[in-house]
Amino acid sequence: MPRYFLNLRDADGLHHDLEGDEFESMGDLRDDVMISVKQIVADALVGGSTLSDALDRSFEIADETGRIVLTVSFSEGVASRAKV
Repeated sequence: MPRYFLNLRDADGLHHDLEGDEFESMGDLRDDVMISVKQIVADALVGGSTLSDALDRSFEIADETGRIVLTVSFSEGVASRAKV
């Protein structure tokens, strides 16, 4: 199974996922990312962040070679139909 790295970009820069996760398909990867985004945004809001700050992030997903295969803004993730 291919391994993908969910690198987080925020106001402080790019934070690299050093472990990665394996996904059977790009669809599984995308679904997992959308659910993760919703959980992260919800946690940020509960923790006192503003909505603007909570959404001002994105995942830059890289494959095992380091090539970016998908970028998901948090605003896109929150708007998705993926169920938490």
